[in-house]
Amino acid sequence: MTEDNQNNEFKPQPLPGQVFIRPGIDDRPDYEKTLTPEAKAAMRRLSVQQHPRIPEASNERPETQAARIASEGGAPLTAAAHLDVAVPNLESSFLDLRDPMTAPDGTKPTAMQANRLVAGFALGSMLLSAPMAAFNTVLIPQAVSRLSGINRVTDLAMLVIAGAIMTFLLNACIAVGSDHSYCRFGRRTPWIVSGSVLAAICMAILSACDFLPWAVFFWLATQAAYAMAAIPFAAAFGERVPDKFRDRADSWHGKGLALGQLVGVAVAVALTPHAGGEGWDGTTGFAMLVFAGWLVVAAVVTLLVLPFEGASSYLPRRDVEKGDFFSQYRPPQNAPKFSVAFAARMFAVAATAGIAVYQWYLAPNIVGNTDEAGLFGIAGAGSVVVVMAICTFVGALIAALLLGRIVSLFGDLRIPAVASAVLFMVAALLPLLMDDGFLAVALYALLAGFAYVVFDGASQSLDLAMLPDVRSVGRSLAAYSLANTFGTILGVAACAAVIVATGATVLIFAVATVSMLLAGLLTLRLKSQQ
Repeated sequence: MTEDNQNNEFKPQPLPGQVFIRPGIDDRPDYEKTLTPEAKAAMRRLSVQQHPRIPEASNERPETQAARIASEGGAPLTAAAHLDVAVPNLESSFLDLRDPMTAPDGTKPTAMQANRLVAGFALGSMLLSAPMAAFNTVLIPQAVSRLSGINRVTDLAMLVIAGAIMTFLLNACIAVGSDHSYCRFGRRTPWIVSGSVLAAICMAILSACDFLPWAVFFWLATQAAYAMAAIPFAAAFGERVPDKFRDRADSWHGKGLALGQLVGVAVAVALTPHAGGEGWDGTTGFAMLVFAGWLVVAAVVTLLVLPFEGASSYLPRRDVEKGDFFSQYRPPQNAPKFSVAFAARMFAVAATAGIAVYQWYLAPNIVGNTDEAGLFGIAGAGSVVVVMAICTFVGALIAALLLGRIVSLFGDLRIPAVASAVLFMVAALLPLLMDDGFLAVALYALLAGFAYVVFDGASQSLDLAMLPDVRSVGRSLAAYSLANTFGTILGVAACAAVIVATGATVLIFAVATVSMLLAGLLTLRLKSQQ
């Protein structure tokens, strides 16, 4: 073979159907092979360096923090009122020329996918919240009473407080871990699946525990595993819903949470035998197994209804820094009224937390002879819990439908906030004053459910006015959310102390009255902005 033939052999050949070689295209050299290392370094210095935007951390997203506040200690149905007190967010597409149909994570869902997002987060909120409502209100108080005996009040209080502290510590770690997950299934989906499965396994083991320390251990493990699913689920809600549908998604998310709490309590009572001196025999194993399976099915159904999350393996990565974990809980600087708004919410949460935890133990004080069938044939404590759950939901739903009109009647939002606090206190006094205990707790639940939604909704704009910098609303709301944790600890501890000191469970309503009184007085100190 001649030298010319050898040279022609290595030249780029024309494409099929072409009779010429395109200059600069077909004969373009491979620069990785032809350029020297010095030339490559020079090209890198002269070329434009691209720096892809790293996705915002979930603790920086105002929508994520707002969703967590509503699910952990707020009134979920407040979002259904469509109040014009939206959380300020400089990332919103309504503030620039971006398409409002583009979600914060960069995706642009179709109309069908947008409907699936709204339906998926509403359904997921309902299905995922039901098992924890069942355990917190019905199953764990029964299990602690059966295994602890005469020390059930203090043991339940310590268990709830330990769970609140552990969840607070885990929230930051799970949020950071979820933000830094890179795989083909996305950042949130693997956590939701694994957390739900682990929580279900712990629930199943807990159903067989007959030794209190083991029951405590596996209940705390259940809460930790559930946080692995709940926190990424809230983060996904904050970053996958486009601004165009944010209001509708918030509304249905709140309705799903409220309905899930009602369904969880009702199903747990229905699955628990009701025979014995207090209207039940403490057998909760079957109900726990049912909710263990429920949680797995809930996660699967939710992820199937939602559009599949995109892969996160291609996202630019950032190392985890020490300050990523708990720096989000620092209160905002130059915000003198922030501590007032924080304390007001803490006492408001405390007013409801103790009653929610100890309402199962109200039966001897409320219904007297607990062997007699009550509501829907349910006896004793079960009838008390079910009627309170139904009345609370009805009262909250009525408030959500009327909240917009109520708030619009007043130029000073402190008026409806304080008025609702007074209504809550009146409701909490009814079980202490009325002879018919069953009717009293039903009226309390109805009026308190209404009042708490109005208080929560009317105080939203008051609380947001305390945030000095709209550029850090996400972090400020993360610090503000600690009021839920502190309020739960305060309410449960105060109610336990009163019950142990007096032996009267019904006095938890006196604790609720004092707590809401303090919340109302602190709210008066906030500056009204509408």
